Order: sequence, then C-alpha cells, then structure tokens
Amino acid sequence: MEDLPELEPIDQECDAYFAFDPPSGDNHSCPLEECLTAGDLPPGGVRENYYFHCVRQDGKLIGFLAYYLGYPAKDAAYLSVLYIAQAYRRQGIGAKVLAAVTQMLLAARMREIQLHVSLRNVTALRFWVRQGFDRIMDVECHGNLLPGAFAGIELMKEIS
Repeated sequence: MEDLPELEPIDQECDAYFAFDPPSGDNHSCPLEECLTAGDLPPGGVRENYYFHCVRQDGKLIGFLAYYLGYPAKDAAYLSVLYIAQAYRRQGIGAKVLAAVTQMLLAARMREIQLHVSLRNVTALRFWVRQGFDRIMDVECHGNLLPGAFAGIELMKEIS
C-alpha cells in the first residue's frame, strides 16, 4: 500500500492505454487498491496465491505486474497484468521482468503461464508471441471486432 501514490499515475496510464477495448465481464480487472489489498482472484481463488509486484528502474517505479498461482490448473500461473509505462517501453524491460518472474514461477513448481490479451492490442500480441506464448487456449469475441465489441485471446507458454 505504501507504493499506491507512485502506482496511481501508472495505473491511470494503463487504463487509458486499454481504452481501445470495451469493458467486458470476460476481461475482469480490479481497481488498483482492491488488487493491492484483496487481490484480483479467479473464481474460488484465495488471496495467498495472488502476487503483485512493482517494477522499478534506478529506484523509479515504472510498471507493475500481477499473477495468480494454481490457476487454471494446479501447476499453472495466470499472469493478469504486466504493464510498463510508455516512456520505458521498447528497451527490453518487459522481457527482463518476464524472465525474472518465470524463474520465480519455476521455483514455485509452476509448469505453464497463461494470460489474456486483447485482439486489438497488436503490440502486446507481438510481444507475447516473441516471449514464447504460442499456444492458443481460448478466443473470445463478441462481434467480429466491431466497435463496441470485446475480443480477446488466452495464450499459454510452457516453462521448464
């Protein structure tokens, strides 16, 4: 909670960035303070399996990530968000953060990572595929990407 004042501007940038996708019950994202206190939990989830980390560079908070252990399978982790502030993108930071998180997940005996990404977010789709998220688990689409329609894809990466 002590990071909340520093996190809020990045969270607002994140909300603005994702404004291209309409809200949907399929793409739940909890408010920042709720994520920090209660966690962004899957159905039947428990707070103890939810992790939220700040991303810092030279002491400055530049992003955040959150994941849940044991969902959708016992040996899977669900990455609910990885957001790096616009000013710090295209420097390899996201890939380094993901590599570090992958090592933590391996230590926690996870064997795969899953995530959701909007089909409208081509930059993120490219990033995740380059990071090895090459298995499609599900595709959700409420209207062929028409304005006002939600569309997303669940991707998975096996880790070892």
